[in-house]
Amino acid sequence: MTDRTRKSDPTGPGPAFSTSNRWDGVLTPEQKTWCEARGITLAYDPLQIGWVIAEENAPCPRSTPVAPLSWKVKTPGTLGFRRWQPQDVPAYKRLLSDPEVWQHMHEDWPGPLTDALARDLIDISGLSDHHDVLAATLDGQPIGQMRLAFGTDASSRDTAELSYWLGRDHWGRGHGRRLVRRATRRAFADHPWLSRLVAFVHPGNVASARCLRAAGYHDRGHRDDGWSCFVIYRDG
Repeated sequence: MTDRTRKSDPTGPGPAFSTSNRWDGVLTPEQKTWCEARGITLAYDPLQIGWVIAEENAPCPRSTPVAPLSWKVKTPGTLGFRRWQPQDVPAYKRLLSDPEVWQHMHEDWPGPLTDALARDLIDISGLSDHHDVLAATLDGQPIGQMRLAFGTDASSRDTAELSYWLGRDHWGRGHGRRLVRRATRRAFADHPWLSRLVAFVHPGNVASARCLRAAGYHDRGHRDDGWSCFVIYRDG
């Protein structure tokens, strides 16, 4: 990725904007011109094939006109990823204390989480080098998680397994599809040695299968336990 920075005054009048970063997709020509004029750091992303915001949470004009308040369409919010932090314990505890969230996971529901267990799980998520665990956030607030597990297929070292979950309050709003798309782009961008991602889906989790297909994953049959296998390659 090639950085392209122009220094100028980042303030001043302009169109309505929201915070953005590289994982929100390529910029329109108008957005690119606006950002360059205000010194916003841009980078060309060969994976997304276009110019993107290189900074975290940089201002960027919206690509569509803002509707009058009387009939303004609600935007989906900014979806992002970051490391779990100690201050996330209350949110982590609330999200994973719901047995419905565990319904389609490999692990059994441990019961309502305590503060101590939530802290331990957050600590564990950042300690190992065999996986990469990130909180999925909406406008900065945790709503779920993405995880890349490395070394799951000993015969293919260029493969990682993607798994994810969302809090129940955030189901049915399109966040799952956005999460999978952005997690996939980020995995390939952050780990150049990866050529393939796999994901396994509980036979009853129809929504997750739809999210994967929408993100370009292909069905690859079933495991012996009935879980569906989905695959996507860097080259498509």
